[in-house]
Amino acid sequence: MDMKNYIEKAEKKAGMQLELAKLLNTSSNNIRSIKAGKRGMPVDACIILADYIGEDRLKVIAASNLVTEKDEKKRKILES
Repeated sequence: MDMKNYIEKAEKKAGMQLELAKLLNTSSNNIRSIKAGKRGMPVDACIILADYIGEDRLKVIAASNLVTEKDEKKRKILES
């Protein structure tokens, strides 16, 4: 699953993007950038997000890191 799907799942649960932003201690603008695939999230926010939506923490962290990782070897590791 990619970050967009994780964010959408959390937005649905939170009811509003603003509420999700508060939970993750970030702004709605950052949530939109993450959802659009323009930026990843800090590890602590990934863990909070994963716990909130009942997903595996490492999968959410890997999905977030895939957004910005350029090294093909590292991308393959994160994709697995």
